Amino acid sequence: MILVIQLVSLFSLVIGLTYVIFSNISNFKEDMKNNTIINANLIGEYCAVSLDFDVSENAVETLEKLKNIPSVDVGIVYNNENEIFADFYENEEKVLISNTNNSDSWERFDANYLNVYRPIYLENNKVGSIYLRVSTEVLSSKIRDYVITMLLLLFGLLVVNYILAFWLQKIVSEPIIYLTKATKEISEKGNYQLRVKKQGNDEIGVLVEEYNKMLLQIYEREESLKQRTKELTETLENLKQTQKKLVNSEKLAALGQVIAGVAHEINTPLGAIRSSIGNIKNTLNFVLNEYPIFINQLPQKLREEFLSLMEDSFKNRHMLTSKEERVFKKKIAGIFEQHNIKNSYSFADTFVDMMVVENVEKYLDLLQNEDSEKILEVAYKITGLQRSTENIEFAAERASKVVFALKNSSRINNNDEQVLADITDGIENILTLYNNQIKQGIEVSKKYEKIPKILCYYDELNQVWTNILHNAIYAMNLNGKLHIKVFKEKGWVVVSITDSGKGIPQDEINQIFDPFFSTKPTGEGTGIGLDISKRIIEKHSGKIEVESKPGETTFSIYLPIMNGKETPTNLKE
Repeated sequence: MILVIQLVSLFSLVIGLTYVIFSNISNFKEDMKNNTIINANLIGEYCAVSLDFDVSENAVETLEKLKNIPSVDVGIVYNNENEIFADFYENEEKVLISNTNNSDSWERFDANYLNVYRPIYLENNKVGSIYLRVSTEVLSSKIRDYVITMLLLLFGLLVVNYILAFWLQKIVSEPIIYLTKATKEISEKGNYQLRVKKQGNDEIGVLVEEYNKMLLQIYEREESLKQRTKELTETLENLKQTQKKLVNSEKLAALGQVIAGVAHEINTPLGAIRSSIGNIKNTLNFVLNEYPIFINQLPQKLREEFLSLMEDSFKNRHMLTSKEERVFKKKIAGIFEQHNIKNSYSFADTFVDMMVVENVEKYLDLLQNEDSEKILEVAYKITGLQRSTENIEFAAERASKVVFALKNSSRINNNDEQVLADITDGIENILTLYNNQIKQGIEVSKKYEKIPKILCYYDELNQVWTNILHNAIYAMNLNGKLHIKVFKEKGWVVVSITDSGKGIPQDEINQIFDPFFSTKPTGEGTGIGLDISKRIIEKHSGKIEVESKPGETTFSIYLPIMNGKETPTNLKE
């Protein structure tokens, strides 16, 4: 770390001091040039009258004053014919200098001299010109001393920087070493209750704080997962035992038709949970062992963009449809291509997976970095922890919903008491149990109007929905349309279930509610399901009706709103 800090500091100081040195050298030269121009203009003013009256002695006397100006070794005054009018040589050795530049004014640096040429005016009339040559020996000496001073300053700064780097390394390394020891213990023993002590409010402190939060979430979700897995296991075991004991029950017979689907509906989220746990373990090993090194190697600007990218990913939990994903990928890839980002489509795909789909332009510097692929991969891994935990939550919720539906549809009300309930909840529970069969090719449309809760034998009504929905699915041979409507009509709650199956023959429609009558082949039905359903509806003082033709069979169940507020009117006969 010290070497890295020294190299970065040396690079920064060299650039900064180089700029300062060249800037000051330029200022030194500019000051020397300005002073020489001022001297040339002053001497030219003194010599203007001498040129006008052609009295060279006065001009020579004026030029002699150049002896008092350091570094000026040549001064020449020219008349309008560009002839030497008066001259001065510091070493009294004349130097042949030809005035071949016809410009009004000019100045330039030669190898060892500064040359300045200016016209001389008297009352706005040009009467001649003056040339001064100044030695740059003093300037060179000044520049040399300045450069030596700056180099000594650079050396002193590097020494101070080394001391600070050594001190800083101790401050940074100590919490990282402590974090590494703690994470190693967590990795080896799986003790997610362990917490890492926070030692500061810097980036490492923020990392430790977020790391502790992550451990807490993992621990809570692991415990919840264990509990839910235990419940699922117990439920499946109870379901198997119930199936063996009640194999001759009509209710269990209907449940037997969906038990494979229920197992599938439970195994699917369990598989998602196992897969997500595997992802969490792999990513956690990376976070524990490699992340501290990775985050400290990032430059400050890239580190801020990296943390901002993860924060944006953590904040956005909206699930995208496949169509939305394609639109965002195309849009983001286009933005990256406009800025010449390599692997633009691959980066766009990763951004969409991380749910970062807005304001992606602020990460262009990160993507243009030579290590962009590695940085993005690390961000994807860490944010994958949230995606995996959300998958676990969704899968556990789905499994819990199936278990809840199965529990509600299979329980028996031993007290035989009515309860105030919303019957649409029972319909939804049965649809959940039949989801595996429905999703194979049945299109379900539901229209639930706002209805009041009614006093009913809730568990027995679930048996009615089970029998009717099972018959509808069987009639459509797992392929068709199922329409369910729930509405209120003149003090009654009406449930209408329509399937697009082959229909019931007209000569049999009046017999379907008779005990042991079945339209199914021998061995596939007991013939008592609809009889039981009719008895349950009549127990509620309601009525069940059926209308059928090829491609459309509708069962309508009327239940009275017996809650003390409404009284049903006559049913249609």
